[in-house]
Amino acid sequence: MVELGISFATIRSLLVFFAPILIPRAINFYRTIRATLAQRPSPRPLPSSTSRSLNVLFVTITIFLVLSFPFNPHAPDANIFSLTRSRLNTPTDVIFNRLARYRPNNTLTAADMLLRSKLTSIGARKVYLRFGPDTLTSCQFCSLDNVDSYLLYHLPFNTLLPHLFHMLVLGLVTSRPFGGQEVARWRNKFAIAGLALAAIDLYTVTTYDPVQSAQAAVRAGQILPPSLYNQITLIRPLALSIFDGICAGLIYLSATNRFFFTPPSQSEQVDQLVSTSMNSLAGTSSKLHALSVTRNAVVRDKVLKDRDDEYWRTVVAMNGENMGVGNIWEEEEVVRAMSRAMAGQGDVDLAGLGVNAGEYVNGVTAGLER
Repeated sequence: MVELGISFATIRSLLVFFAPILIPRAINFYRTIRATLAQRPSPRPLPSSTSRSLNVLFVTITIFLVLSFPFNPHAPDANIFSLTRSRLNTPTDVIFNRLARYRPNNTLTAADMLLRSKLTSIGARKVYLRFGPDTLTSCQFCSLDNVDSYLLYHLPFNTLLPHLFHMLVLGLVTSRPFGGQEVARWRNKFAIAGLALAAIDLYTVTTYDPVQSAQAAVRAGQILPPSLYNQITLIRPLALSIFDGICAGLIYLSATNRFFFTPPSQSEQVDQLVSTSMNSLAGTSSKLHALSVTRNAVVRDKVLKDRDDEYWRTVVAMNGENMGVGNIWEEEEVVRAMSRAMAGQGDVDLAGLGVNAGEYVNGVTAGLER
C-alpha cells in the first residue's frame, strides 16, 4: 500500500493558513452568482430572428452529419490496403489482382488502372494513405521528390473549402440583421472557435504522417497501414456538426434567457427607447394621415360636403340661440340632476361610464403614452 507523504497535521496547518483567504472569496463568489441568478428574467419565447439563425444551423448540422456517414454518396472510396487485406510492401500486381475481385465482372475500372500506374513505390503509397487517390492521380505538377507539392494540391479543396463554407455559415447566422442582437453577441466567440478548429485540422493534415506515426509493424509490413485521408474525411464533417450543435445550444439558451443572460447596456436601452418612440410616432402619423384622407374624401364628395356644411350651420345656429337663453349647465334642474347622479342616487352607472370612457381614450391614444 502506498502511503501519502502529507500528514493530517500538514493538511490542518494549510487549512488554518489558507482558510481566512479562501472562505471569504468563496462566499463572495457564491453571493455574486446568487445575485446574478436572482436578476435573471424569466424564460421567454424564442425571437423570430433567432429562430431563423437556428434553422440555418440545423440545416448545416444535418448536412455535415450526413457527410460523416461512411455510406453517404460523397464518402471516400475504401482504402485498397484494408479492402484487399494488403500490407505496405505487398507487390502492386497482387494488390490489384485482389482488388479486381471486388469490381464488376472481376475487371478493374479506368480509375483503378490509373491508380495502379501511380502506386508503384513506397513513397507513392504513403502519399495515397495521406492525401487519397485523387491527389495522387490528378496532380500534374506534383513529384514524389517533393511531397509538399501534393500538400499544396490537396489543401484548398479538401481541407480549406469545408472550413471556409463553415465560417460563411457562422458569419451569416451571427450577423445582427439576420439573427438579431441575441445571436450577434456570440459572433466573435464563434469565429475564434471556428478558426481554431480549422487550424487544428490544417495542422493535422500538414504534419501528420500515417505511416511514420504508426506502429513499427506497419512500416515493417506486418500489419495493415491506416489511411489518414479516409479517417479525416469522415471525422471533419462530424466535428463541424458537433461544433454547430454546441453553437445552436448556446444561442438557444441565451436567446430565451435560460442561461448566459446579460442585462442590456445603456446604449442598447437608448436604442430600444428610440425605436419605441419612432414606432409610436409612426402610428400617430398613420392615424393623422387616415384622418386627413377621410376629411379630403368628405370635402371632395358633393353630397357629403352638403351634409357636413348643414351640420355645422345647425351647430352654429343652436349655439346662437343658447347664447340668448343662457348656459344649459347652469339651470337649476340640471344642477340638481347632476348632484343626484354624482351622489349615486340616479340611474347612471358612473363607474361603468368611467371605464367605457377610459377604454375609448386608451384606444384613441394607443401608443402615445410611450
